[in-house]
Amino acid sequence: MSKPTAKAGFSKVWKLIAVLKKCNGKAVIGSSSALISPKAAKAMAAAGLVILTGLLGAAAFIAEPYLMKYFPLQSYTQTLLVAVLLISFMLSVKNIVTVLYTADDISVLLPLPFSVGQIVTAKLTVTLQFPVILSLVLVNSTCLGFGIGAGAGAAYYIGTVLSSVLVPVTGMAVATLLVVVVFRVFGFVRNRDITMLLGSIFTLVLLVAYIFVNNRLNSGDSTQLAATVSALGSVSQAFPNIAFMTWFMFDGNPLGLPLSLAVTAAVLALALLAVKLFYLSTALSMQSTASKKGAVSKEALGKREKSGAVKALTAYEAKNTRRNPAYLLYGFAMTMIWPVMMFLPILFGNNNGTAEVNFPLNTALAQFCAVPLGITASCFACGFNVLPATAFSREGGSFYAIKALPIDFNAYYKSKRNYSMFVCSLGSVAYILILGVVCMITGVVEPLGFWIFPYSAGVSFLTNLILVNCMLLKNAKKPNFDWDSETEISRKLSWINIAALIAGVVMLIALIVTAALATFTRADQIAFDLNVLTLAGVVACVVFGLVLFAVAYAVNKAAAEKAERLLASRE
Repeated sequence: MSKPTAKAGFSKVWKLIAVLKKCNGKAVIGSSSALISPKAAKAMAAAGLVILTGLLGAAAFIAEPYLMKYFPLQSYTQTLLVAVLLISFMLSVKNIVTVLYTADDISVLLPLPFSVGQIVTAKLTVTLQFPVILSLVLVNSTCLGFGIGAGAGAAYYIGTVLSSVLVPVTGMAVATLLVVVVFRVFGFVRNRDITMLLGSIFTLVLLVAYIFVNNRLNSGDSTQLAATVSALGSVSQAFPNIAFMTWFMFDGNPLGLPLSLAVTAAVLALALLAVKLFYLSTALSMQSTASKKGAVSKEALGKREKSGAVKALTAYEAKNTRRNPAYLLYGFAMTMIWPVMMFLPILFGNNNGTAEVNFPLNTALAQFCAVPLGITASCFACGFNVLPATAFSREGGSFYAIKALPIDFNAYYKSKRNYSMFVCSLGSVAYILILGVVCMITGVVEPLGFWIFPYSAGVSFLTNLILVNCMLLKNAKKPNFDWDSETEISRKLSWINIAALIAGVVMLIALIVTAALATFTRADQIAFDLNVLTLAGVVACVVFGLVLFAVAYAVNKAAAEKAERLLASRE
């Protein structure tokens, strides 16, 4: 009777995996509405991966005589396995936190006919899918291609195929062990919002680390690059599973294979033991930041006689957003750190042309950076900010209590707009003015060209005004007052946010192009008369500024009335 039970349990796990993949945004390939059947779509996807693996393997085989001069097969294999292990670990940390702890499905799954072991197995399998596929394609293609070209022995091929599965599994097991123990020992991370904040900091640290490593590897010196790869390969000795496997693959020692398998099995056993001991009680204790909001009373807004309704309502708005880590992350942190994500790769990249930079920048060309700079800053500061896009939804059930108070809706709307404008301007207007001061002190721009930065800050402010009003109107059209946790609404960007981010990328490219022209072009290389070019730029900036001001004024003037009508239609 044990075999049918085991078979049934395995079938249940696979069914749960399919459900979790769909619920976590990983749709299963193919559907009933597709032009081909789901089975055919899966077969085509698998065939595509096999073809891709074969093409990469063929490319590695052809390149082997040229590349192996600089990268010995052993160093390359060790470096690749270490990279796969670290990538699997980093991806698994984020995904395990998401599917095991921050997901809200544990209370739904427990009453169903699944054991805790089956639930965890299904969840971990979902997190392991991408690292394993990545490893199967990357490791098998390149290592087998290089190995065939170098005439490697049978042990190398056996070790390569096994490592392509065992290495990502080991990375996932180590990540599981670490996450489960950390969540058990440190109680403060059991708050979902704090967990998301720590995860974002962790991701930012990884981004900075990647930039420095990429800068190191892209030095352009083949000798230095070969030394770097060799050094990274020697790091593999710190990972016993890879060290023992390469011992078997390159030294021909038969003990290396069982020892590597034993290390992987031991890590898996420890991870499963930690899950069995700690997971369930910790997962059930996870909670979001409580929303301790009551209906707003007349007393809470009674200061309006002294300070004005708009000021009192704006203070109320600020207090409600500052108290929640979800809004601190998605409403403040992302708005403030966007320059790090956008410009850090450029600043720490290989700027081989810096010797051609001509300072101070010629105002005739530098002035054309003003508009792209202002719009870029505004699009990213507003695009990453959820505060205006959730302004009315954040009220929840308190919205109707606020409407019942004797306050003018125009004042209520202005409080939402003013606070969102303040936060977005901190991440755009303030940055531009600081950049202007730095450029003046360091002599990057001419004294007469300093007007570029206040003008750019003005463009950013007016663009913020347009985007914030549009987001408020979008939320007024479809507010969500029925939510269980504010984190639920704080993570969702509206289509206006996404459009702003896309526009920001386009304007960033325009900014880079115009800045490059102003940076690397000398005055004697400009075909036009500098005075005429300067005058044309000033006229263009004035005309654009007037048009932008007219649009921002019209949008801002009509927004409050339009929002009131939209919200009234929902009653």
